[in-house]
Amino acid sequence: MNEFNRQNPNFWKGYFIYINPNDPAIWVKKRSGLGWTLNFAHRKSYFIMGGILLAAAAIALISAYYKNSS
Repeated sequence: MNEFNRQNPNFWKGYFIYINPNDPAIWVKKRSGLGWTLNFAHRKSYFIMGGILLAAAAIALISAYYKNSS
């Protein structure tokens, strides 16, 4: 059973950022029920977010390179 009250507004910053150091979950459902977000109280969350941003930047740079080279 889920013992963490993830709907508690004290753990949400700006409605989108979840920070609860007592919750071991890295991925948590958003309060609206549409999608997932990271628990930014854990260090792994920053590595995951960095990886996602790095992949997006790499895709954008590669596509810009190939668009300009043809």
